[in-house]
Order: sequence, then C-alpha cells, then structure tokens
Amino acid sequence: MAASKRIALAVGLLVALAYPLVIQATGYTYFQTVGFLVFIYAMLGVGWNFIGGWAGQFDFGPCIFFATGAYTAALATVHWGWSPWLGMLGGIVVSMVICAVITFPVTRLRGHYFAIATVAMWMIAQPIGATWELINGSRGLFIPLAPAKSTGEAIWHLAWGGRSKALAYYYVALLLFVLSMYLAHRVDRSKLGYYFRAIRDDQEGAEAIGIDSRVYKTAARCLEAAVFAAGGVLYGFWALAVFPDQVLEMNWSVLPMISTVLGGIGRLWGPLLGALILIPISQGMSATLGAGPLAGRGLDVIVYGIIIMVVAAFRPSGLLSLPWARWFRRG
Repeated sequence: MAASKRIALAVGLLVALAYPLVIQATGYTYFQTVGFLVFIYAMLGVGWNFIGGWAGQFDFGPCIFFATGAYTAALATVHWGWSPWLGMLGGIVVSMVICAVITFPVTRLRGHYFAIATVAMWMIAQPIGATWELINGSRGLFIPLAPAKSTGEAIWHLAWGGRSKALAYYYVALLLFVLSMYLAHRVDRSKLGYYFRAIRDDQEGAEAIGIDSRVYKTAARCLEAAVFAAGGVLYGFWALAVFPDQVLEMNWSVLPMISTVLGGIGRLWGPLLGALILIPISQGMSATLGAGPLAGRGLDVIVYGIIIMVVAAFRPSGLLSLPWARWFRRG
C-alpha cells in the first residue's frame, strides 16, 4: 500500500474514532445514531458487493439473511440466555446454510432471471416471518435488557442504556464494518475473488478453464449472507426487538445496493462512500420532514432515484471512478 493510502486510511480511522466523542459531550446522541446507521449500511453494502460487484449477480433479497441473523440471535438470547456475540456466530452459520440451500438451485439463472428469483425468495420469506409461531409471527420477539454490573458484562451482552447506548453501538458498528472490510480485502486479493470476477466478466470462458460458476456464485452469496446476518444481529439488539416487517423491510436490501452502486460497484471502498452520502440524506429528511406537511411523501426515495439516475447517466462506474488522485495532485 502506498504511503499516501496509509496516511488517508489512518486519518479516516482517527476521524471515525473521534467523531462520537466530540458529540458525547453535548449530550445530543442523534448524530451518533446516524453514524451507527452509516456503518450498518456500509457493512451491508460490503456484503452485497461479493455477489453483485464481484460475481456480477444482482441480489434483491439479502434482507432475508439480515432477518435470519436477527431472529437466530434473539431466539438464542430469549430461550437460552446466549450472549449476542454467540448468537451472532449462530446467526451467521444458520444464514450461510440456508443461503447455500436456497441459492444453489437458482444459480443456473443469469442476469435479470437471477434477480427475479431473489425477489421471489424475499416474497416467500414475508408470509413465513409473519405467521411462523416459532418466531412469534407478526407479534415479533422482544429482547430483554438486564442492567450490566460492569463494563465487560455490558460489552458481552451489548447491554447499554441511556446516553452511553448510542456511543457504544456506534463503536460496535465500526468494529463490524472494519471486520467486513478486512474480509472483503482478503477475498479481493485471493483466488476466490479472481474466480468471482472471471464469472462476472465471462461466465462461459470461466467455465471453459474449469471454474464451476454455480459453486462460486453460491459461495459469493454465502459470504453476503454472513455479513447481512451479523448486521441483523446488531440491529436487533440495538432496537431490542425483532419484527418481520422490521427486519424483512426492502430497504435493508435496496439501500446497501444503492450505496454500493453510487460509491463504486465492485470497489472495496464504494459501499462506505455511498453510505456516507445516502444515509445522512435519509436521516436528515426524516428528522426535518417527519412532522411536517411533506411527511410520508417518499421524498427520500425520490432523492435516491435522482442520485442513481445522475450517476447511471454520467458515471455508471460510481463516484470512485472519478480521477480523484489527479485532482488531488493538481490541488
């Protein structure tokens, strides 16, 4: 890594670590929550990049793995008293197994046919989540919060309350985002990443040299499922409840995808750049229009559409494809 990239990475990490501490002194935690959501969506965008950016298969239904992770950890905590971290491991395993089972049969499909199949999976998951008694159906699950007696216990059970909750969950989201970025970096530089890109660029050519496209498409989506499951667990314990219309909401699939396309599809830092732009816009509009005459008009969706149309028309490879290095040197 070039020295300039190391410096930029170090500065970015320092800013991310210091950002909530500056706000904590004011007692106003709203912007910490916005930062938490930015890292959640950026993390999910990194997960979507495995299947959409590198393997070249558009997946419109990854929120089913977000819900699977959230429900698995919530059930383990409610019935067996598991720590959220153990529940997260369980949710990742369960999500990857379910993903492999439901994805491999449809990997013969390509392009928009594969995308339609993933939408159908999401449509099937909705009535299951709303009616399955094991997960309380539409009544949902409430996660009990016991007061922590020490900092270590609070970290182990993600049991924070009051003003410290927004700060603590911000750092947990940052940690999971960093881990997901490390995973993406390792995959990007590995043989697995090269196989993904070979399938995306020329599936027939990749199969001709012995790459099993069905196996590697399934592997790419399983990696996506693992990241989405971890994000679902974190969100469920932040909200202290898991409801089907909450965790199976289409935004958990669409916003990470839009963030990735906006920032740079198939690029390591694309999801973070897109989330840094889209999520503050969404939260800002909700805060300013939530009680006004324009509330509920879907203005955030209109803004998303305009942004995507502009990017698709003028920079289809995303904002990271702009000549930033040349501009920086010129500046």
